[in-house]
Amino acid sequence: MIHMNDTPKLLVIGLDGVPYTLITDYIEKGYLPNFKKILSGGFRLHQMDASIPDVSSTSWTSFMTGVNPGEHGIFGFMDLRPGSYKIYFPSSRDIQAPTIWDIIGGTVNNRNSALYGAYKTSINNRLRSIVLNIPQTYPAAPMNGILTAGFVCPDLKKGTYPEYAYNYLESIGYVPDVDAAKAAEEPDLFLKEVFSALEKRALAYDYFFDNESWDLFIGVITETDRLHHFFFDAARDQGHKYHDLFVSFYKRIDEIIGRLFTRFMDKTGGMGLFMTMSDHGFTVLRQEVYINSLLREGGFLKINKQKEYFEQIDTGTKAFCMDPARIYVNLEGRYPLGSVSAPGKKDVIRELKDMLVSLADNNGNPVINTICENGDLYQGPSSDKGPDLVCLANDGFDLKGTLKKEEVFGKGQFSGMHTRYDAHCILPGNIEMGVRLHIENLAGIILNYFSKERTWNT
Repeated sequence: MIHMNDTPKLLVIGLDGVPYTLITDYIEKGYLPNFKKILSGGFRLHQMDASIPDVSSTSWTSFMTGVNPGEHGIFGFMDLRPGSYKIYFPSSRDIQAPTIWDIIGGTVNNRNSALYGAYKTSINNRLRSIVLNIPQTYPAAPMNGILTAGFVCPDLKKGTYPEYAYNYLESIGYVPDVDAAKAAEEPDLFLKEVFSALEKRALAYDYFFDNESWDLFIGVITETDRLHHFFFDAARDQGHKYHDLFVSFYKRIDEIIGRLFTRFMDKTGGMGLFMTMSDHGFTVLRQEVYINSLLREGGFLKINKQKEYFEQIDTGTKAFCMDPARIYVNLEGRYPLGSVSAPGKKDVIRELKDMLVSLADNNGNPVINTICENGDLYQGPSSDKGPDLVCLANDGFDLKGTLKKEEVFGKGQFSGMHTRYDAHCILPGNIEMGVRLHIENLAGIILNYFSKERTWNT
């Protein structure tokens, strides 16, 4: 067994999509005794803002780089090749800013990062990290330590560094994700796999915790997000068929976190920094809203159904939407069939906003809460690759960028949707933020902890 030395140690448990409000509710109901114990011992539960858009690929990248999408370059799970309508799925190779483990581990490639510049002289850059199951880290890049990627991870071997770590994970039947396709047709089997994946995750965390030397340990539990998307309506509904199972899943997470917390504090003599966090919150989904259908109705989008995906965009298109609600003006020079001139872009954006703010459901409930423009959201060399507008919905309305729907409103298999404002983070109470916590702040907190010029103590 590896024993901790006197250097600072930091343990982060990521809980994908776990909301502040649900943790608070479940603590009050007595479901999470270990969370309650931690919070009574000098820790504080924060409600935290996620990235915009509030999708896992973007938000987790903002966490691990400490910068906004305009600098790290990840705006969603899917994007378009420059100068085309061809889709691709950004990978770890597309991240334009160094991660926290690269900065503390001495494996930084992009030394122009502001975050790297702020800490390069104050951190021992030979610190070792264990990074398990963070989304948007596939394929695994060489680093000072161990990494196995979270979703999307189609090949566990390519998603794990170094090879001996893969050999262990393969030996225990570890999986990067569950098969969400089973949720609708075989919900009981899907839920069984969710519980099984969680146990494999816990087993791997214990193994690397005990058998590797490390300074920073990050372990992310993805199964919460999968459970929420399909069964979040069961979270508080005691009459729901799966309510008891939903609660039992959270009780098991509480046990896992409680055990890791106790062991970590024992190993560090109570001096290590412990935190939990999520990449976004969740709420019950009432309706899906298909923004491209709205754009078609408004005359902004023309479709050629003889083609596929976003290559369906046809002559005369002024704007189109990609998941979850990233709207791009079809600008001349930026896209092959661009029909909006640079001087005309401002008028198109104004027309789009007018249409979007007036969108309401059949009961008159407004759909859109906030419309953000690129220049207000993003700063950095990748900003011009980002969307021109991003819409944030009111709770219950899940905005979608599919081109397959004819109607504006509908309902799919999901019962839960992301929220930006209701992510959570547990930190030592003596870390004073002074402002509302944002997911981009966490990298700085971590790096400050490892800094020789630390401004606070645990």
